Amino acid sequence: MSTRTAHLVLPALLVVAFASWAHPRPIVTELTARDAGSTVTLRVGDSLHVALEGNPTTGYTWGIAAGAGSLLKQEGEPEFEPFSRAIGSSGVFTLRFKAIRHGEVQLKLIYHRTFEPNVPPLRTFEVRLVVRK
Repeated sequence: MSTRTAHLVLPALLVVAFASWAHPRPIVTELTARDAGSTVTLRVGDSLHVALEGNPTTGYTWGIAAGAGSLLKQEGEPEFEPFSRAIGSSGVFTLRFKAIRHGEVQLKLIYHRTFEPNVPPLRTFEVRLVVRK
């Protein structure tokens, strides 16, 4: 490599290195029931996946309670993966969110029957959510 080429390549490498440091790639944070009560820190653009046990054949599903929607955008509907192929098997619901604004909020998920709006949820899952710029 000539001295002139080295003078051109080195500044280009520094620009790429700085750009990747200044704008980190979005990350995915995965939570389970064990994480209930914890504090979760994300950056705007990061994803949050929450995997919780349940059984849709009972009419119950996991959903987001009011409040956290100001910082998170739910990506699609909760997905369900059964533990077995047996009819009526329980399994894991996965809810996916993307951090869209900075701030702090209590994220509360509820395990409920959507057709029973005045009945308290069977279970809840809560974490303190901190979203940074």
